[in-house]
Amino acid sequence: MLLSLLGAGIHVVWAWRWDRVSMGARSTCDATPVANREVSCDVVTCFHNEEAHVAGYASAIRPVLDEAESRGMRVHLVAVNHGSTDRTRELLESEAARDPRWAVLDVPRTRPGKKEALAAGIGAGTSDVVALLDADCRPLDRRWLAVVAEGAGDVWDVLVGIGFPESGPQANRGLLGRLQRLEARRLAHQAAGAVRAKKPFLAFGRNLAFTRATWDHVGGFKSHAHVLSGDDDLWLQEAARSGARVATQLDPCAQTASSWPSSWVAWRRQKSRHFTASSAYPRPLQFRLALPTLATLLLTAGVVHNPSGTSVGLAALALMARTLTFGLFLHHAGQPWREAWELVMDPAVSAFRGWAWWKGATSESTTWK
Repeated sequence: MLLSLLGAGIHVVWAWRWDRVSMGARSTCDATPVANREVSCDVVTCFHNEEAHVAGYASAIRPVLDEAESRGMRVHLVAVNHGSTDRTRELLESEAARDPRWAVLDVPRTRPGKKEALAAGIGAGTSDVVALLDADCRPLDRRWLAVVAEGAGDVWDVLVGIGFPESGPQANRGLLGRLQRLEARRLAHQAAGAVRAKKPFLAFGRNLAFTRATWDHVGGFKSHAHVLSGDDDLWLQEAARSGARVATQLDPCAQTASSWPSSWVAWRRQKSRHFTASSAYPRPLQFRLALPTLATLLLTAGVVHNPSGTSVGLAALALMARTLTFGLFLHHAGQPWREAWELVMDPAVSAFRGWAWWKGATSESTTWK
């Protein structure tokens, strides 16, 4: 029973300390204050062999830029062609010819990952605020940029946005799609909870904003340039250590939707790439992030060793605590809170992550996009 008690205690403390979000009413897009003020913002997106996504990206970002301008913002878009070998450059230049707010920057691809492309794109801009967006990603609302930029420099230095997989006809179906949705929600919950606990460590390059002053103060990617990934979370951790004020925004109008890998193998390769960044996390952070897994193992061992009503009850208590905080997060993020029960499938996602880590650690090379 001691194992079950320890495991349940870890889960309950974790739910309260790291997963908790505000208990108040959920804010909505219409209630989010967006001041009409003159602020300049660069949207930076990297493209590597993304000819299939250029047209969709352009049609999605155009009303976003229009809305931001209507609110008094000065906006620019830096599209970085990162050594593409398909028609990406041609399509980007065609879009730039139609919209003077676009600028296309050609960056030779000298290494895997997109750090060199991002650094070049950010360096090419001059605006006060930088917002990052992926090529296969789209804002869910035309007010995305205006909401994301609100408070930059005054309230926050770095804003961690969230996003989820595409829904509707574009969504992956079956078990793959369901587990990807759970993983996206779980990571978003983890990122938002860490920010609100004042221990930010996780960010997403598909929805991240920061002031140029903070980028310059941190020194870009200099401290972790040797790590192929980590252009979002490792940079965020460095910014937080340097004293940057980090905030998060859960409103649906500040969210993005993105395409996720359509096969198990492609998703595994993506996760393997991401693990190259997590291995560079500070040791205390790695230990903290391992606690929920340790707690689950303790609960399982407690039930197997002593399958009493007390052990089972403690396991149920732990699951209830985590599910409650997960449901509250989903509610605040405009997601169906009733789907918090899907957290029971997290062991399956954990097994998938373990497979991805093992393949990435034992393969001779990891395929990078």
